[in-house]
Amino acid sequence: MPFDIIGFLEATPGTGLVNLAGALGENLYRVANGDDIINKVENKFLLGAFAAAVSTGQDYRLRQPTLPIDHQFHKIMLEADPDPIQGYEHFFGRPLPLIGGEKVNALITNATDESALVAFIIGNAPITKGMLDAVRPTHIIRGYGDTTLTAKTWTTVTVTWDQDLPKGEYAIVGLKAGHYIAAAPLATLARVLIPGNNSWRPGVPSALMEADHEEFQSITAMPFSKFPLMRQVTFPHTNMPNMEYLSNAAITDETVEMLLQKVG
Repeated sequence: MPFDIIGFLEATPGTGLVNLAGALGENLYRVANGDDIINKVENKFLLGAFAAAVSTGQDYRLRQPTLPIDHQFHKIMLEADPDPIQGYEHFFGRPLPLIGGEKVNALITNATDESALVAFIIGNAPITKGMLDAVRPTHIIRGYGDTTLTAKTWTTVTVTWDQDLPKGEYAIVGLKAGHYIAAAPLATLARVLIPGNNSWRPGVPSALMEADHEEFQSITAMPFSKFPLMRQVTFPHTNMPNMEYLSNAAITDETVEMLLQKVG
């Protein structure tokens, strides 16, 4: 049941029902013709969706050539809202179907020609409550980054971890991500980057922080912060993960909280 988060982001996509460009800097999935992200063959399930826009429109959509109709969503977060749950919904145990190997497009209804961000969480199996309940975390760690993001581009963030882990192999079974910007809040995505492991990059919408590397905003819930046990998303204590962030601004402060299960 491993999964990835993919993003579509454009500053001025146009008005009406418009395609969004696949995020720049995407090097896990193939991006074609600017707007198309080519799905993995094994990814046949849509596990979650997220959208943010300057002005909320009527809907956003996932489109594939041989899907009978678009998957269509209404829940869109205002970019100025610090609470990412406002734009997020999940379908863990009841995922929507995807076509493996086909292009994926994100479309949004834009009232005016303004910035919009759409993310899809896609994977190869449903994530049931039983899978989540079977996880037995052994460690939780916190790290921070001071990387200046390249706007509208997936940017690698080198994470400095507050603690060293005991010797062993660890699975990532939960993630919370935060970012800080002194100007208006901005929607941002974060996903795990394990050096040397280019198979899966699970991630979440990132929450606005109170200040540089300080606690999370008072929000209702963190989206998809608990993961199933994924043997494909593990690392040894000598090869700690970093992160990738996607935002439409050059954010400079990032904070990560990672839930782990020792598996070896």
